[in-house]
Amino acid sequence: MSPKVTTDETSGSGKSRLNSTQVAVRARAARIIRIVFAALATILALGAVLVVLRNNVNEQNSVVEFITNVADAVSGPFSLKDGVFDFSGKHAEAKNALLNWGIAAILYLVVGRLLANAIAPKSSR
Repeated sequence: MSPKVTTDETSGSGKSRLNSTQVAVRARAARIIRIVFAALATILALGAVLVVLRNNVNEQNSVVEFITNVADAVSGPFSLKDGVFDFSGKHAEAKNALLNWGIAAILYLVVGRLLANAIAPKSSR
């Protein structure tokens, strides 16, 4: 009669166990996802503020151009020109930026958190 052999892959409860390398890789990947999605949300929020302050900001500045271009590129269906919400009239562009890019920023934060939580091992949450 041979003795019972257990592996690192399964425990008695049927759930998979992770070794320390897997835990570290998953924790690092979750942290990177949180940072990337938070950075994108920050760029969207800054882009909206820069559009609102358009009269007081040098639009030819390379940092301002970079932030507004990246915000417009990552906004998806919440774009500035033809987003989900489209205002007209006085200060329409500022309203479009605040609402569309603001919602996109919130969605980036939520989706980033959900992805990170799905990837992160339960011990590092």
